[in-house]
Amino acid sequence: MNARAIDLAGLYVSEQSKLRRLINRIVGNRTTTEDLIQDTFVNLMGPSAKVIINDEKAYLARVARNLAIDHRRKQRPLVSLEDAELFALADSTPSAETVVADRQALLLTFEILASLPERTRKAFEMHRLGEHTLAEIARTLGMSNAHAGRLVLEGYRAVRDRLRAQGIE
Repeated sequence: MNARAIDLAGLYVSEQSKLRRLINRIVGNRTTTEDLIQDTFVNLMGPSAKVIINDEKAYLARVARNLAIDHRRKQRPLVSLEDAELFALADSTPSAETVVADRQALLLTFEILASLPERTRKAFEMHRLGEHTLAEIARTLGMSNAHAGRLVLEGYRAVRDRLRAQGIE
């Protein structure tokens, strides 16, 4: 055995009980504790072997604590979104203020649509409400695809601009 291996063996003997208590307080499982003690010493022999460590005992305690905390975090049960209790906590009913604001925005939108030129309104409604493509709108209204696109865009802009002017986003 070389001198470093003898030093590590002595360090293991002197520190394992302290590390065992530290780790076991965090993870609460003897088997896991033993595995993490070994991982702690493997860490000391790994890339850290090339780094000068002034206080190996403090280093071991820090590594052991970090490994134990990481292990505990990984073991936390994940909350299932299918858990009905979680859904019971949230009330999906909109507030009275939200209902009133949404109704006002809808009424304003109807007013805006009624004020649009007929072809613009029809193109907008076909696109937005009827989910028609620009080609279908163009064919129905007897115009080019580009013209149908411009009318739909005019409709969107008119609704957006008037709602914004009223402070509704």
